[in-house]
Amino acid sequence: MATPRVLHSGATLIALTLLLLTGAPRPQAQPAAPAVPIDAGDIGGVVTGKHGPEAGVWVIAETTELGTRFAKMVVTDDHGRYVIPDLPAATYRVWVRGYGLVDSPRVTTARGRIVNLTAVPAPSAKEAAEYYPAIYWFSMLKIPDRSLFPGTGPDGNGMPAAYKTQEQWLNAVQLNGCGNCHQLGDKATREFPATLEVAGRSSVDAWTRRLQSGPGGSSMVRFIGLMNTNDGGHLRRLAEWTDRIRAGELPASVPPRPNGVERNLVVTVYDWHSPKYYIHDLIVTDRRHPGVNAFGPIYGAAELSTDDLPILDPVKIIKTTMRVPIRDQDAPSSALANPVVAPSPYFGREQVWDSRVNAHNPMMDREGRVYYTAQIRSPKTPPAYCAADSGHPSAKVYPLTRTPDGFVQNSRQVTVYDPKSKQFTFIDTCFGTHHLNFAEDADDTLWLSNNLQNELALVGWINTKKFWQTRDAGASQGWSPLIVDTNGNGKRDADDTRLGLGLYGIAYSPADGAVWGSNIGHPGYVIRVQPGVNPSETALAEVYKVPPPGYGMRGFDVDRHGVAWVTLASGHIASFDRRRCTGRLNGPGAAEGNLCPEGWTFYPIQGPAFAGRDGAAEGPYYTWVDQHDILGLGANTPIGTGNFSDSLHVLTYGKVIQLRVPYPMGFFAKGVDGRIDDPKAGWKGRGLWVTSGNRTPMHIESIDAPSPGAPGKTLSSPLVVHFQLRPDPLAH
Repeated sequence: MATPRVLHSGATLIALTLLLLTGAPRPQAQPAAPAVPIDAGDIGGVVTGKHGPEAGVWVIAETTELGTRFAKMVVTDDHGRYVIPDLPAATYRVWVRGYGLVDSPRVTTARGRIVNLTAVPAPSAKEAAEYYPAIYWFSMLKIPDRSLFPGTGPDGNGMPAAYKTQEQWLNAVQLNGCGNCHQLGDKATREFPATLEVAGRSSVDAWTRRLQSGPGGSSMVRFIGLMNTNDGGHLRRLAEWTDRIRAGELPASVPPRPNGVERNLVVTVYDWHSPKYYIHDLIVTDRRHPGVNAFGPIYGAAELSTDDLPILDPVKIIKTTMRVPIRDQDAPSSALANPVVAPSPYFGREQVWDSRVNAHNPMMDREGRVYYTAQIRSPKTPPAYCAADSGHPSAKVYPLTRTPDGFVQNSRQVTVYDPKSKQFTFIDTCFGTHHLNFAEDADDTLWLSNNLQNELALVGWINTKKFWQTRDAGASQGWSPLIVDTNGNGKRDADDTRLGLGLYGIAYSPADGAVWGSNIGHPGYVIRVQPGVNPSETALAEVYKVPPPGYGMRGFDVDRHGVAWVTLASGHIASFDRRRCTGRLNGPGAAEGNLCPEGWTFYPIQGPAFAGRDGAAEGPYYTWVDQHDILGLGANTPIGTGNFSDSLHVLTYGKVIQLRVPYPMGFFAKGVDGRIDDPKAGWKGRGLWVTSGNRTPMHIESIDAPSPGAPGKTLSSPLVVHFQLRPDPLAH
């Protein structure tokens, strides 16, 4: 039987004692470092420690004098030198942060100055660990033993029968239950806020109360109930985890300092909106034409939290909001499904999630128009063209007339904003919408997923060229159920099998015009849809299940060769290359997803594992492929979000590197996009833009944090982070 490939990293572990005592391995003697050249807009210098130059540590410059939170940071080279380039005019506080250290004293300075800094070694392992990414603390969680699976319920081994394997349980905890909304292991989750630290209250009681907090309380309570077991379940495990940390237990491993190309990274941090509202996604350009909207505004989507969507002007460094309308006033609010169960430690009983727009994912076309998957009407009032008797080509094949009550998470349509006219346009779809991506075709087809399962699993599309010519939403859209050719005759007919796995992520393959999607059911699936000449009647789907050792999938992408890429909770970036398949791809059994395991290749990502397991204990929400070499590591470079590690995981030359955001701690990447502002400006004219998407932005390290990684009096708003990769650590 053909098997997937697992490619092992050549990275070695760094000894805990050595790192804590010295900060990093270094020779006994160092030659004098050459001078640090800077321009008028830069700050540069040398960082030294008790053993000489400090290599691979971050130097951070922060100011509060601009229109947003603003911090820019770089990594020192082998000689401890650094250059923070192209800073806006302001007064800055500059300091050193690095593993094996504690933050150095802040130095106040202006641009155009050499500022030499002294690194401060951590006095103890405990103080050093305060700067470790959340994953190092989260991996301390004690997970149920493999012997408890499959679960046989409360009258059997106690494990819920829904969990057949340890991997399925981990999938729920790491990615598709807890970790898709929160950075587990950060300062705010591994400790309790003062309002929950009631005298005499056990950690089990404190966790019980915490999970009821705010508008997310009802969903957290539902989830923890699914994890209940006779021995106290996941609630007990979380309580024991926090008790062990409170008693002084520390992570078993130490993060390595940036090395190699990781030292060439320039990170710029902004914020937008408010601590009360989380942001799900962003868009900066047309994916197909990454020069569109050069130097222009960045648009965010706030999902359940608010109808006031954020906009960041990265040139003027100004953040604003835009009130997005609904078409029909009977569109229900997210507050109906997310009531405040118990007071939030931060916002009390305020209903901070209250959105009727429910904008989930934006995309931009070549004209700079922004398309949001967003609610425009009540789910009870679908348009007439959704019914079979309307004569709509898709409705004749598969009518959509479901009318659920209340607020439904994925009952969205499409709202378009035109920045030139500042007008909104509504496209009323019969199908719910979730993610979206444009095709590279003459019709500018917009393909949409809906993340619904079973009889509602389908793929939808909008011929946007036709829509803008006619403004006829019904005639411009179509949809199809997902049909697998299980009789093997190469066409779609009544003997084939309807697939009940809905599409979560969605991407277009420039190689052959196929549309791909991800499905987040355990262990994860990628689904390929070949539209055919008349998609409502000819579209055929293929489904490929992630084989061991992989599990745990959410967002994904496709490169320009038609290879699908995912980042997995098993601790891998993985590819599925259909060209490597050696057997049949249709016929009996094709709907089960077990064909072509040889198409899969797994690349381990960095980070600590749970005790007894291989693979980083990561919660990777999204994968984005850099099709146009915007970052500078080559066209078609896959990039996965490191949601528990304040980072992006990037596959380059067969190895996964980490591009980390050291400050503020708590960066939880979700939406990723890349833009070329000036193709003649080299690395300075391009970069990736990423928004933090945790549902608790107030957990992010604040500008007045009382301790590393902690919330302070000034609660953090969601972040927007710009990643740029220069040719060397001193390029400016």
